[in-house]
Amino acid sequence: MELDMIKLVDDRLARLFPKPELYDLSPFSIRNLRDCIILSTLKQAYDLTEPKYSLRENRGTDADDLRMRDSRNMAYAQHYRSLQYNELKTSLGIELPKLLPADTQTMSGKLQGHHINRMQYYELNTLATPLLKAIVNKRICDVKKVSNTVFLEYFRDYDELISQLIAKLDGSDEDVIFSTIALFTLEWKYNVELFYSCAVHAEKSGTQEIPIQRLGLLCADLSIPLPSYYIHTESRFVLYRLKLVPSVYSAPEPAWNEIEDKMWQYLVAKYYIETEKIHSKESELCMAEFFAKHTTRAQWAQFFRDHYNLKQMYTPREWTPKRIRYMRKIYNALTKDQPTPF
Repeated sequence: MELDMIKLVDDRLARLFPKPELYDLSPFSIRNLRDCIILSTLKQAYDLTEPKYSLRENRGTDADDLRMRDSRNMAYAQHYRSLQYNELKTSLGIELPKLLPADTQTMSGKLQGHHINRMQYYELNTLATPLLKAIVNKRICDVKKVSNTVFLEYFRDYDELISQLIAKLDGSDEDVIFSTIALFTLEWKYNVELFYSCAVHAEKSGTQEIPIQRLGLLCADLSIPLPSYYIHTESRFVLYRLKLVPSVYSAPEPAWNEIEDKMWQYLVAKYYIETEKIHSKESELCMAEFFAKHTTRAQWAQFFRDHYNLKQMYTPREWTPKRIRYMRKIYNALTKDQPTPF
């Protein structure tokens, strides 16, 4: 008998939100929150179950140019992972060993090499996408470094990447799973659709300011105080947060305070559900481990088709000079200043 993922999470949310009708309008419904939690859990379950291969096995060749490309991409990615590790350790006292580089210096480490799954390999290669590099190193913010003409070229290349993934959402179960997780990760890390939506609303409202505090609630790393400790989390409601963009620019303070309060509640609920230990016959499992063990890939794909179809996140972009300027400003305000790799 297949595990009912939706009922499992709904039952837990019912205990946390006994009056869900209070959340139907802002920030988004409890049902939407449930879908976000299940997607996040399935993404973790995917990471737990997907086989890992060497870089050579992932690329399918040992050609020198591709081997060097992978080495450069790996070093580039590790640079920013190490920065994140040090920042979390320094600011919050949190150590995440998975952010540290693999041991490839010792003889045994060299023999084993880097082993990553096919999603991680795909993410490694998308790092070379010109737009994403320009976002991370903040070159996108400076018209002298990235002219408007090049800016538009970068976005056309990125849109082609997205189109290829969207096309696979009509494919096999494995295509749906892979493309959904890849699209989710790209938007969570780089915020392209969110920030473009902000540029459109800023132009409509006639503002040039960046509402950093409001917008940060939708896309930033967050530290949330609980009764006896803090939790570190990230706002990853990538599909439904787009509903909040109009409020970011137009909601009066009392209305925004209500949205903010509910967002904090959503983030805490997501944390509690994802970290809860579920008793199984063999041991206690967190939600992602439980899903990995008791659900099928066919279930995952059908859930994505029915409840988290990311096609609806994308609309054709219509660039204007004001929108380009605002996109530059928003990336400048909300992208961390970090040293670039040597």
